[in-house]
Amino acid sequence: MRAVMVMYDSLNKRYLSPYGNTWVKTPNFERLARHCGTFDNCYVGSLPCMPARRELHTGRLNFLHRGWCPIEPFDESMPGMLNDAGIYAHLITDHCHYWEDGGVNYQNRFTTSEYIRGQEGDAWAVMMDGFDGARRGRRQDRANRGWMKLEEEFSHVRCFERGKKFLTENKDRDNWYLQLEYFDPHEPFYVPERFKKMYTDLPSDMDWPFYRPLQGEDRENLKEYVVNYAALVTMCDEYLGKILDLFDKYDMWKDTLLIVNTDHGYMLGEKDFVGKNYMPVYDELANIPFFMHIPSGEGDGERRKSLVQTPDIAPTVLDFFDLLPGKHMLGKSMIETLKADKPVHGMVLYGYHGMHVNITDGVYTYMRCAQNGENQPLYQYTLMPSHIMKPMALEEIKQASLYPGFEFNDYTPVLKIPVDERYDKKAYYRYSDHMKYGSLLFNRKEDPQQLHPIEDEELETRYARRMTELMEENEAPMEQYIRLGLQEYI
Repeated sequence: MRAVMVMYDSLNKRYLSPYGNTWVKTPNFERLARHCGTFDNCYVGSLPCMPARRELHTGRLNFLHRGWCPIEPFDESMPGMLNDAGIYAHLITDHCHYWEDGGVNYQNRFTTSEYIRGQEGDAWAVMMDGFDGARRGRRQDRANRGWMKLEEEFSHVRCFERGKKFLTENKDRDNWYLQLEYFDPHEPFYVPERFKKMYTDLPSDMDWPFYRPLQGEDRENLKEYVVNYAALVTMCDEYLGKILDLFDKYDMWKDTLLIVNTDHGYMLGEKDFVGKNYMPVYDELANIPFFMHIPSGEGDGERRKSLVQTPDIAPTVLDFFDLLPGKHMLGKSMIETLKADKPVHGMVLYGYHGMHVNITDGVYTYMRCAQNGENQPLYQYTLMPSHIMKPMALEEIKQASLYPGFEFNDYTPVLKIPVDERYDKKAYYRYSDHMKYGSLLFNRKEDPQQLHPIEDEELETRYARRMTELMEENEAPMEQYIRLGLQEYI
């Protein structure tokens, strides 16, 4: 028994031909769909990057308690459980956030791990000219690109080559799990020119959008953003095809679980938004592509309509290896869903810490906002006080109190730290506040683009009640109900 998960970052399923796209070149995703079940109603859980990856370990939501953070000392870990059971768990990734303050120690739960350097603002290439003490970001990305001129030098290609090596060397071995994880097509949409030329003959250098609604210059540059994103998706597709070639060559379909997924989507002009993290969590971000194959071949080439989400992946992998889920995992194995479209959820919750809390049953989506402009009260619960790229400041930690813990962490006392964390505060305050968007209710069947929010007090009450029940199941702290105005439903 072997398992492979190929994971992308920021992959909008509406750019893939198995989900109806007709202009982006993704023949290998079509080929993948012939070998897998294609899930139409797979949803995120906690957003964005590292909160989603925490769910790959823990099999449960975390956005109600915490934002971006390392693995906590009390967290159950799927790859760690595999390792403890004698199943080799290996991570290959070029996802730069694993090596920042807010993402450390995830890789240590694997038996072994490999890190490919150079994506986005990864503090990798040395460029002292013009250094003024600024931290990473676009300047660092410019330095990194200096080391990625030839296609074989790109992080994505080097990541694939390590994955190919692992699969080739271990094709005759049993009891292993490979997580091959790409940062692409996350911005910046840096891609070899041959992929761009599939879409345009014009120079197209606008490949790193700012997170903000479309305005003057962004509207002018949008076409280039879209072209570069499409070109990068096509690059992902080509190298996915090379993985499928290995599955064919070594006949791995007969004995290997394959999952292909992403952490969340990305918006490129839809509803006049670009990026993620500051707008309501529309389906372009939340309803993600998901493909799965099991050795029996059941479900191959078929569509699955049942609701699933990211926290279901950990119990699924454990189930495949005949292991029980962790005692605190709330996700459900998707193997029977793949076989016969067996439902495992009636509704699912998802969201960012401190922003809208969202619920869907696949037909309606309800986005509940904070009931006051201050978005308070709000706390983070943690033993690992850090932000994305730096530790929490002492001034923040000094405001903490000790909270007696939750059932899911075996009542381990944790720091309860007051925060005002609408994921990206600069963008959030400037472009998106709860009072501006309010709570939103959509009928996904009648309005799949989510362009026309509906007003229906009875429906809103029904979904607010069910939201409260799922929040209780996930041990949401009391201030979340107060922030969202849900106390009456407790």
